[in-house]
Amino acid sequence: MPVNPTPSWFGFLRIEADLAMTFIILARNHLKPEHSARSLGNARRALAEIQRCLMKPTDFSGLSEKEAVFLEHRCKEIESALRAFVPAKQS
Repeated sequence: MPVNPTPSWFGFLRIEADLAMTFIILARNHLKPEHSARSLGNARRALAEIQRCLMKPTDFSGLSEKEAVFLEHRCKEIESALRAFVPAKQS
């Protein structure tokens, strides 16, 4: 059975970005404000992890310039989604 290779740091951060967007979508769909707040907190933590890594020099973080630019773009998308957040309406 082949051994799965360890994902790259970029792969991990790309998953963090995907998770952040998923948490924002979940927050929009929660009817209870406390569940929505928890999902938004998870999205903010994922965003903060990516931003911490991007603050390191590319030679230290192990990211190529192309990967860093991709992640910076995803951070902007996440920040925009957080700013535009509108909770679900309770009926």
